[in-house]
Amino acid sequence: LKMAAPIDTSRRTNVPSKQAAEEILGHHTEVVVSKFEDHLLIIATQYMKIGTVVEVTRDLISDDVQGKIPIFSTRVLLGKDEPITHVVAKTIVTELNPPIPVILTLALKDTSLETAQTIIKMIQSCL
Repeated sequence: LKMAAPIDTSRRTNVPSKQAAEEILGHHTEVVVSKFEDHLLIIATQYMKIGTVVEVTRDLISDDVQGKIPIFSTRVLLGKDEPITHVVAKTIVTELNPPIPVILTLALKDTSLETAQTIIKMIQSCL
């Protein structure tokens, strides 16, 4: 049995993170945004759990009229793969339009447009 290599604590990296909380339609909602070099991690929860984990990636499509248009693709990595999850994830990330991929976790009691719009504002306050 070998011992694990010691952890080099001199090379710690800080991941910038911010959080916000708000009452949305009677549901306590929390958002945490962490910025990594190559990904943005966004947690949006009304259950105080991470819920379904969705990867959202951005592609640029060329258009003669508008130039390059961002198109977002979603893929459930963990949790229930339901159509509403993809709709909410695309609604949130399309509004944010980040240049890097997003790992978005959703645990929402209410998936209405009003809830999504408020969550977008909460996320924007954390960016």
